[in-house]
Amino acid sequence: FFFWFASLNMKCGGVKGATDATAETQQILEGVRGSIEEKLGRKVDTLEAKSVATQVVAGTNYFIKAHIGSDEYIHARIFKSLSNTTELHSIQTGKSADDELSYF
Repeated sequence: FFFWFASLNMKCGGVKGATDATAETQQILEGVRGSIEEKLGRKVDTLEAKSVATQVVAGTNYFIKAHIGSDEYIHARIFKSLSNTTELHSIQTGKSADDELSYF
């Protein structure tokens, strides 16, 4: 029964549709701020998670749309392992508030 119930709620491997960011999303994003700034080559005053899509793997990939100031947005792919460590995988720059989150 548990396996059947869990399989209804989780789709391993597929990217779940984007939803509004939560406090947990913001915390995950803040946890990799230094890595994001390193990839951008500059400090950012604003780093605000706006939306998130997830992918269950051997942990979770978070695809986060983030406002970084003015009208600038990035998409960040962050991996959170089963042991709760987080790591920035990559970012996409030149995004807008209207750009849809997708796998990258």
